[in-house]
Amino acid sequence: MKLNSLLKLFLLVLFAGTIASCSTDDDDATNGSEQTYATKVYITDAPVDNPEVTGTFITVSEVRVNGKAIENFQKTTIEISSFTNGKTELLGELNLEAGTTSDIVLVLSETDASGNGSGNYVLTADGQKHALTQTATEISVADSAEILASAENQLVLDFDLRKSITSGAENAYTFSSAAQLRNSVRAVNTLKAGTITGNVSNMGNYDSEQMLVFAYKKGDYNDSEKNPNSGGVRFANAVSSSVVNNSDGKFSLHFMEAGEYELYFHSYADDNNDGKLEFEGQLEMAGSGNLNLNSVNVDANSTVSVEVLFNGFLNL
Repeated sequence: MKLNSLLKLFLLVLFAGTIASCSTDDDDATNGSEQTYATKVYITDAPVDNPEVTGTFITVSEVRVNGKAIENFQKTTIEISSFTNGKTELLGELNLEAGTTSDIVLVLSETDASGNGSGNYVLTADGQKHALTQTATEISVADSAEILASAENQLVLDFDLRKSITSGAENAYTFSSAAQLRNSVRAVNTLKAGTITGNVSNMGNYDSEQMLVFAYKKGDYNDSEKNPNSGGVRFANAVSSSVVNNSDGKFSLHFMEAGEYELYFHSYADDNNDGKLEFEGQLEMAGSGNLNLNSVNVDANSTVSVEVLFNGFLNL
């Protein structure tokens, strides 16, 4: 009888221990999934292809990633056009779980940081300030980025003005449609990105106004990209773009996710003297040595340099 009682007691203790162990394991798993990592959030810009515009300003009132808002964020007016060629503006910091972001939202304010006047506007070469007509107060970014289990995450939001702003008659400027705006902002973790720098030689034979280089993910480019999409944007699927300096032929493409890219060069000029650049056509370019402009590989945390020769206009 005593033996049976001792056996029952032993089994009861063993069962209780097993339950406690499972509970501890579950708690550990839950705590592990909730581990967060400090992530700094920055904003940058790809250049606008309109020489009449000397500055573009946006006012951001809130930034959310995965449903979390940056705490103590103060409404700020940013001259977004001044943050090109790798320059960034820090928006704040969040603690995020590792993995792919589920949603990124920029909330735009109709008034500037001081509460006076338009919060979003462009400055033109004649010194005039033109309010940007808003199609939406929030930009829900279509792109996503991977947050790593690291304390060095830097999430860069690349606000492409070329895609996000359209101009009409009489210097009327407006944000693109909500759908176009969603696709006008890239999200990149600098831990998984690199840079393309380049130099175009034979620029002395280039007699037009502005040369632009467009970077596409391998296989994403086709001739229809030259035509405006429904939102009036050419080269809408380009990952990034850069102006080629007319004097020295230099260009740079920053915050490029590791992968394989194709580079295409196109020319713009103000043919009708309206102060705006019109698309002229594609340029014939050649990579130096063994460089294939349709296969430029970018590694994370590195810079790839390309030497390119300008040979003239293509099919003109």
